[in-house]
Amino acid sequence: MPKYALALVNIKGLGVKTFSYLIPDEMKDEIQVGQAILVPFGRQGLINAFCVGFSDYLPEEIKAKKINKILDKTPLFSLEYLKLLEWVANYYICDFVTVLNTAIPMKLIEKCSKTEKSIEYLSSENTTKRQKEILDLLKEKGKMSLIEFERLAKTTRATVMKLADAGCVKLADEEIYRNPLEIFADQKVEPLYDLNDEQTKVYNEINKQIKSKTRKNEPLLLYGVTASGKTEVYFKLIKDTIDSGKNVLFLAPEIALASQLTKRLARKFGINDVAIWHSSISDGERYDVWQKLYKNEIKILAGARSAVFAPLKNIGLIIIDEEHENAYKQTTPAPRYDARKVARKLAEFHNCPLILGSATPDIESYYRASNMKLLSEMPHRFNNAPVAQTSVINMQNHSRQAYRGVISIPLQTAIKETLEKGQQVILLINRRGYSTTTQCQACGQVIECENCSIPMIWHSDGMELKCHYCGKTKSFPEVCPKCGSNALKNSGTGTQKIEILIKELFADARIERIDSDILQKKTAHIELLNRFQSGEIDILIGTQMIAKGLDNPNVTLVGVISADASFNLPDYRASERGFQLLTQVAGRSGRGKFLGSVIFQTYNPDFYAIESAKAQDYKTFYSTEIAAREEFDYPPFSQVIRLVLSSENEFRAEKSAQEIAYRLCSIIEKQGVSERLIVLGPSVCVIERIQNKHRFQIIIKNKMDEKGHMFISKFMQRITMPKDVKLTIDVDPIDIL
Repeated sequence: MPKYALALVNIKGLGVKTFSYLIPDEMKDEIQVGQAILVPFGRQGLINAFCVGFSDYLPEEIKAKKINKILDKTPLFSLEYLKLLEWVANYYICDFVTVLNTAIPMKLIEKCSKTEKSIEYLSSENTTKRQKEILDLLKEKGKMSLIEFERLAKTTRATVMKLADAGCVKLADEEIYRNPLEIFADQKVEPLYDLNDEQTKVYNEINKQIKSKTRKNEPLLLYGVTASGKTEVYFKLIKDTIDSGKNVLFLAPEIALASQLTKRLARKFGINDVAIWHSSISDGERYDVWQKLYKNEIKILAGARSAVFAPLKNIGLIIIDEEHENAYKQTTPAPRYDARKVARKLAEFHNCPLILGSATPDIESYYRASNMKLLSEMPHRFNNAPVAQTSVINMQNHSRQAYRGVISIPLQTAIKETLEKGQQVILLINRRGYSTTTQCQACGQVIECENCSIPMIWHSDGMELKCHYCGKTKSFPEVCPKCGSNALKNSGTGTQKIEILIKELFADARIERIDSDILQKKTAHIELLNRFQSGEIDILIGTQMIAKGLDNPNVTLVGVISADASFNLPDYRASERGFQLLTQVAGRSGRGKFLGSVIFQTYNPDFYAIESAKAQDYKTFYSTEIAAREEFDYPPFSQVIRLVLSSENEFRAEKSAQEIAYRLCSIIEKQGVSERLIVLGPSVCVIERIQNKHRFQIIIKNKMDEKGHMFISKFMQRITMPKDVKLTIDVDPIDIL
C-alpha cells in the first residue's frame, strides 16, 4: 500500500490541486479512491476531503499530516468518474471543486460523518410524548428498515429524521433504503406493448446505427411527432440493454416529468430495478440511492439533469427525452453545465449509445444528426391517430369582442362545447402573476424593481408587486413615484388573471392553475397532475410546465392565450423556443379516441414560426431557422461563449468589460484568427441590472471547435478580476438576455 493519499479538499479557489496526507497503519487496508475522509487543513482544523489517488513520494521538506478519519468506507466515485468531472470543469471553464460540489453534494459527506452502524434507542429529554411512544416501539421491535418502521409506527419519515437529527435515533446505512419509488410499490409489472410497423422500423434503424462502426459515439436522434409512441421504442431498447447485462440512464427535462417517467418505468420493469434522481429528493434518499448505484444494484436510473452526475455503473444506454428543453442547462450557479453535453461525454467514456428524442428537436441536434445520417423519424401519431386541428385567432380582429379583451369568442365557444362533452381543456399562458406591467397613464412611468431593471409583476393572490428575478415584493403604490399621479394601471396577462377570468366565464367548471407560484410542496405538481389525469379537473391553466409530458386522452382542447409572448425577446433562440412551446402544447390535445383541437390567439398570425406550429411542420420551420443561423454565424455554425461582468458600480463593470474585450481582440488579431473567433461587445445586457448589479456582456462566436475553446479557456484563466466586479462565464448559453 502506498504511504500517502492524495486528498482533494473542499475549499473553493484551489482548483484541481491535491494535498498529500500520511495514511495511518490502521487505514491502509481500508482506504480507497473516492472515499470521503476527514483531514487537518491549516487554521481551518478538520475538514471534509476526498481521496483521489496515492503516492509513495513526498519532498523531504514537507511533513505530511495524518488522515484523521475515513467518513464512509463506501467510495462515492471512481477514477473514471473523476475524469468526467474534470472534463466538465475544463469545458465550462470552471473551478474543479465547484463541479465536485455540484456532482456530489456536500450534504452527502455530512451524512457520512453522522451515520452509524445500527438503529438503537437513545434517551433524550427533548422528545415529545408521541416521539417517546415511537422510540419505545423501536426499542421493542429492534433493527428494521425505515420503511417498515414508518408503517409500523404510523408515523412520517420527517418525524423519524427529526429524531435522528436530535440524536434520539441512529440510522443504519446498510439496513435502510429510503426508496423514493415506494409510492409505486403496489403497481404490478406490465408487459411491454408490441411495437407497430413504424415503431418497429425505427427500432431496427436505431439498432443498426448502434452497431455501426461509423457512428463514432455520435448521438442518435429520434424525431417523432407528439403521441407517435417514442416511449415504447425507448422501453424496448431498455429491455435489450438490461438483458445484455448493462444499465440505463434515462433523463427527462424536469422533476415532474422525471417522476411520471419513473412511474412508467416501475410499471414496466418493477421497483427493485428502478431508481429516481433529481434535486428535490431528500438527502437521505440521495445518499441511499447513491450507494446503491455505486454498488451496481440499480439497472435503470431516471432523473432530471443532475442525474447525469449520479454514479451509475456499467452504462449500456443513455436516453434523453424531450432533448430540446432548456431545463437540461443549468443557468446558475456554476458550473453552468448542459446535461445533454455531459451525457454525450459520459456515453463516450462508457462506449455506449446516446439517444436523443423529441417532437421538436433542438436545431443543433437536428442539423448534426441529419448531416451524419443518424436520424430516425416517426412522422405519424400512434396507430395513425389524426393530429389535432389547429386554428389561429387574429386578436387584431377579435380583441374588442373578447372577454375582458383576453378570451376570444371562438375560444369561449370551444371551451363550452368541450366541457359539455365531458372532456378536458388545457389553457397555456406563459407568464406568471396577474398582470405583467404596472404603468402610470399620466407620465408613462413603469413600476420596476428597485434591484433589477425589469417591471414588477402584480400578484392578485398576495395583493403585491413581485420581482421574478430577485424575489423582492412591495405593496401597490398609491401614486406614481415619478409624477405623483394616481393614474397607475395594470396591463398584460398572467396565469392568475386567466384563472380568474375563466372562473367568471365557467363558474360550474372545476378549474386549477399550475405554475411555480403555487407549487410549495415538492410533490404538489405530481398531485395536481394526477388529479387532472384522473378527471377531477376540467380546465387546467398553466405556464410551459403543462406543455410537455401530459398524456391525458380526455384532453381535446388546448388554447394558447398569447402565442406571441415567446417570440418578443431579443435573443437568437426566441423563434425556436416559441415554435417548440406551441408545437409541444398543441400535442397535448386529441391523444385518445376523440379528435382534438387547438386554438392559438395571436396578434401576428403570419409569423413563420406560428404558421409552422399551426401546421405541426417542424421541417419547414427548421429550413427557415437554419438559414438565418448560418447567415449570422450562430450555432450550429459556431459555439457561443458569453461573458457577463456585473457590479454595483456601473462604471467599474463597464470598464472591466472593455478591458477584457480589448485584450481578447488584440490577441485574436495577433494570432490572425479574427474571422474564426468573433468578439461582439461589450454591450449592456438586455436586462441591464439584476439584484442591484449593473450588467455588461461580451459574446464570443467560436468557429474553431476545440482549438478555439481551448484558446478562450486559457485566456480566461489568466484574467484577474477586481473584487467588486463579478465575471460569469457561460459556455453554450441558452439565452443572451
